[in-house]
Amino acid sequence: MAELNLSLIVFTLLMGLCTGTFLSYTLWQASSIPSAEVRKKAARQVMPLLLVLAGIAMLASATHLGRPFRFLNAFHNLGSMIAQEGLWSLVFGIILLVAIFLVYKDKKIPAALYIIGSVVSCGLLLVCSLVYVRANGIPAWNGGVTIVYYFSSALLLGTAVIYALHVQYHEEKAGKEMTVAALSAVAVQIIVSLAFLLQLRLQTMDVVLPSTVGLDMVRWGIGLVAPAVIAYLALKGKIGSKNAVRFFLGCVILGEIFSRLIFFMQGIHL
Repeated sequence: MAELNLSLIVFTLLMGLCTGTFLSYTLWQASSIPSAEVRKKAARQVMPLLLVLAGIAMLASATHLGRPFRFLNAFHNLGSMIAQEGLWSLVFGIILLVAIFLVYKDKKIPAALYIIGSVVSCGLLLVCSLVYVRANGIPAWNGGVTIVYYFSSALLLGTAVIYALHVQYHEEKAGKEMTVAALSAVAVQIIVSLAFLLQLRLQTMDVVLPSTVGLDMVRWGIGLVAPAVIAYLALKGKIGSKNAVRFFLGCVILGEIFSRLIFFMQGIHL
């Protein structure tokens, strides 16, 4: 049985936000959507922000053990999942540091660094999800849908950030492409969320889980339905781009906070 640990909620949520944003940013800057000038300005804004958020996430992860310095003991066993999380997080942080160094030296971030960073981002997401898939005695987490859930959550958060970043630089000529991407990310998360609910209903459990009906309704309303409606209205030109991305980003972040809270509540057995 797990406990509702705020530190782990913060760690998994922020790391999902960071890795998802890095992956989404990599695809965005590699496309023909942003201009070269916008790519340069955006990198100066995105990379430092991701480093700060990743740092906060790592601190949160260390505190969940009770004493932060206990985290270092995990590296005595590099095969442990805690050590794997730490190692992948450190490598991700180093990649962000290199990217920031290049940006502030007025040098272009090479494609190779984006590729390596994307691989590390996926590796970090996989490790973070496997921690819960392999958790003993918590049937709600012990399934492949948990892995997909972590990736789809990161994709949604990252797409929302890049959607907001895109509109900030007034790249109106490709507004529809970004809106379609945002709407698609919501659609994927809806499908994965339904799959997760189906897994819970079909899975045989010898435990009683806390009721999350109220939280589920709030999460679905704010975090999935509202962003889908906002993106659809923006696509049809019924709502201004700037207002759309503000509400979209806010709803997605709030929805994923509730989503992660529900996820960890499913690890508590009554």
